[in-house]
This record gives sequence, C-alpha cells and structure tokens, in this order.
Amino acid sequence: MSPFLKKAIQYLVIIIIGGGFMYYVFKDQDWTELWVRIKSANPFWLFAAMLVSIFSHWLRAYRAILMYDAMGYTIKTSNSFYAVIIGYMMNYFIPRAGEVARCASLRKSDDLPMEKSLGSVVTERLFDLIIMFLLLGLVFLIQFQLIWDFIQKALANNQPQESTGLPIKWILLTVFVLFIVVLFVLRNKIKALPIFDKISGILKGFMDGLLSIKNVKKPFLFLLLSVSIWACYILMMYFCFFALPSTEHISFTACLTVFAIGTIGVALPAPGAGAGTYHYFISQSLLLFGVATVDGVAYATMVHGSQMIFIIILGLISSLILFLKKK
Repeated sequence: MSPFLKKAIQYLVIIIIGGGFMYYVFKDQDWTELWVRIKSANPFWLFAAMLVSIFSHWLRAYRAILMYDAMGYTIKTSNSFYAVIIGYMMNYFIPRAGEVARCASLRKSDDLPMEKSLGSVVTERLFDLIIMFLLLGLVFLIQFQLIWDFIQKALANNQPQESTGLPIKWILLTVFVLFIVVLFVLRNKIKALPIFDKISGILKGFMDGLLSIKNVKKPFLFLLLSVSIWACYILMMYFCFFALPSTEHISFTACLTVFAIGTIGVALPAPGAGAGTYHYFISQSLLLFGVATVDGVAYATMVHGSQMIFIIILGLISSLILFLKKK
C-alpha cells in the first residue's frame, strides 16, 4: 500500500468517526431551539475564557522555548507563540497537522530545523499525556460512581444486574491484580513474542523523551508551566459554564469531571479538532449533573464553535505577521 493511499484511508476513517458522532449528536436536535440557547450566552464569560485561552497558548509557547534553548537555539517568545497558534489553527482543517505546521512556522521564521522542533514537540506531548492521565486518575478517584454511571450509559448497558454484594471498584481492582499476576507468571512467554520488542521500543522512546527534561536549564519551571497550561484549560471550561443559565450551577469539582470526559473526546481522532466527539462526550457528561441534552449540546457547540472562530482568526493574523517578518 502506497504512503498516499494509507494516509488517505486514515483521513477517511477520521472523517467517518467525526461525522458519525456529529450525526448522532445533532440528529434529534431542534436547531432553532439550540440557537436560542447559544444566543443567550453571556459574552463576558466567553471573553474571559478567551483571555485564559490566549494565556494558555502563551504558556505553551514559553515552555517550548525552554526546549529550544536546551538544544542551543534562541527563539523569540512572540515567534513561538505565533507558531503555536498556527498549529492549533491547522488542526481545525487537517487532523493532527498542528505539530507539523507549528514546526514549519519556526523553520521559516527562525531557521529552526524541523527534526529538532518535532523532537521537542514529542517531549512536550509526553508530559501533557502524563498530566492528562494524572488528572483522569484524580477525577476517577473523586467521582468514581459518576464515571462508572457514565461508562454504563455510554455502552447503553441498561440490563438489570444481580448484586454481588461488593462495590464495583473492588471488583475492578481484583481484576487488575489478577491481570498483573498473570503477566508475571507468563512473563517469559510474553518476552518471546515479536510484539514484545516493539512495545519495549515504544516504552524506551517514551522514557527517553521524559528523561530529556534533564537537558532543560529550568526543569522546575518546565513542570510548572506544564501544570499551568492544563489549569488554564480547566479554568476556560469553568468560565464557559457561567455563560449559560443551564450550566451556571456546575461546581468546580463537577467541572473537573466534565473536563476529564471531554478530554477523551478531544483525544479521539476527529476532524475539526474534536468536532462531534467533543460534543458527544461533553453533552453526555453534563447529563450526570442535571443538564438536559439540548443544553449540553448547546454548551459544547458554543465552546467548540467560539474557540474555533477565535483560533482561526488568531492563526490567520499570526501567519500574516510571520510572513511579513520574514519579508
């Protein structure tokens, strides 16, 4: 199979996934009613969320500079910021193209080699992945029963089950322990499998990426920026809750739960930076806190749509600035 055909099939699958979620979310919605709810949004809180959004992108741009500096390249904060925005903009047009667009922007503006900037992006993504899983773990512990209810609902598991007398979390913990025991007992046979070497290589690359932080001159600042970026993401969502009457009652703890579930939607391959998947997971998670489906869809559409318009405008401006700078 040619690389072009392989890539075309990947994009087709992504479009089908996103389109499927979009159809499922909006197929029974009254568009007039949905628009009425979106129009009722308080612009103050949307503007506040956009300010936090800009700040989070600046933090990401500054964090990247720490990586570039460790490689011996001096990049202006402004150029790094423009590149980050351009990357986010490209994600709305071509799935997962943001990283490449961001690196290409820095190559044009600061002559930073693509392989160097791509390596730094991989390291950044590794730390983002760790923070995301830590956040998911924290939410899972705090809101276990709500998360479990969401999983059951998502799987449409409405069949009555006989009570075992044991909490489901202890059953899952037992299964996990048994799984680890089986892996230990069969460890020699597992090591002989061809896939073991491949997984080992992936894990080694993962650890090499994490250990590369030792080359950063200010590792504590790098970690602080990483946590702050995600704190901004959560704050953006929390501010947006106040924009609609139907979601203004959502507590910060509940916001963490919705954010964690929504992050899964964004992580799934879908066009438009999570179009469809984000709407589904956000609207479904808001049901756990008494928000009707139409209000949940309105919230998700408002947040995703406003951010998309905002980022595309900023991305076009950033592209123009870098183009004029290079001239």
